[in-house]
Amino acid sequence: MIINRIIIIVLMITTALLSSIHGGTITYSLFYLTWGLPVLSLLYLLYVFVRFKIYQKLDKVTFVKGEEVPYTFTLANEDIITYTGVNVTFFDRLSKVSEVPSEKSYSLTPGQSYSWNTHLCAKYKGEYTIGIEKAEITDFLHLFKMTYRFPKTILVKVLPRIPYYEHLVIEAEEYIESHSASRKDEVFPDVELRKFVSGDGIRAVNWKASARAGELFTRKYMDEATPEVFLLTDFSSSGLNGEAKIILEDKIVEASLGIAHYFEQKNITVKASYFHGGVKHMSIFSKQGMDAFYEVCAGAPFNATVNAEKLLTAIPGMLEAMSQIIIVTHAISDELMLKSAEIAKKGHPVDIIYVGDEDLSGKLSVNDKFRVTQITSEQEVGDVLNRKA
Repeated sequence: MIINRIIIIVLMITTALLSSIHGGTITYSLFYLTWGLPVLSLLYLLYVFVRFKIYQKLDKVTFVKGEEVPYTFTLANEDIITYTGVNVTFFDRLSKVSEVPSEKSYSLTPGQSYSWNTHLCAKYKGEYTIGIEKAEITDFLHLFKMTYRFPKTILVKVLPRIPYYEHLVIEAEEYIESHSASRKDEVFPDVELRKFVSGDGIRAVNWKASARAGELFTRKYMDEATPEVFLLTDFSSSGLNGEAKIILEDKIVEASLGIAHYFEQKNITVKASYFHGGVKHMSIFSKQGMDAFYEVCAGAPFNATVNAEKLLTAIPGMLEAMSQIIIVTHAISDELMLKSAEIAKKGHPVDIIYVGDEDLSGKLSVNDKFRVTQITSEQEVGDVLNRKA
């Protein structure tokens, strides 16, 4: 395009000089032609810009991160003149269109259209625009270019995925085993009932159930199922905007879901804590608990007024029963590091999963009881948290 502009400018200057010096029919004809073609080409470009058509269709607008959704887009010339130099650009930072045609520029004759049936997948959780971002249209002399921003964009709601890790980088099993071994002989009453048998203690009798049934019933006893791992997820605002905000929040959510799912699959109960209009807690020890935690993470607005540091301060008593404490956050302060170190000194190992690009030199491996793991904006969560066996 630059070369074409240089050539036409040289021709315009040359014909202008020739017409002023020599004159004549041929000279003036070349002058008008040289000066008129760029104007005509610009008018053509404006016409194409107004008349050009783009169509796109996505099978659904709510789906899970990484899911491939059927996607169709069409470039159409519904006019009586040929369109030249059409180039399409997609929103490729947050999503990916598979099998995109390799051609960089398209020419469409009257009535012609290009249509592609392909797939589109979203890279991150959140609500944002995907598909065609813009089309660049060039005139037939390749002197001018206009950007056509597609007005009918596709807004999607992308749900988080639950990753599967074979070996979590957080080595919590040893603490779980030692904690469980120290309590293996303790049994506590469950809510289920059975008929009274000789040898049962009188204190275990459920008198209300016995009265209704007309015979004695006692509570069943089982090993205690107290939460072993404490998972704190920081849903406070990161202060970021646009793509950076979406990417960071996606990594916070995916890290939290992956960690919870890892322990739930190992039959280790997780006590999840977060702030949403108040301090909330939920126990995750089954698929139902995992589903409930998924709903929380999928709908988290990331506007909590209490961050990880303040949340730790608000629930000191709950941490005493935990054999492992995991904090997923996007902000590391000196106060959070100090508070975590104090908890670790009391015998409760602390792991901080930090999502962000701040330089944490000297903080990533504090000691055996207190560790910091960083996930940058350019890293995949699974590449960091999924420890190689």
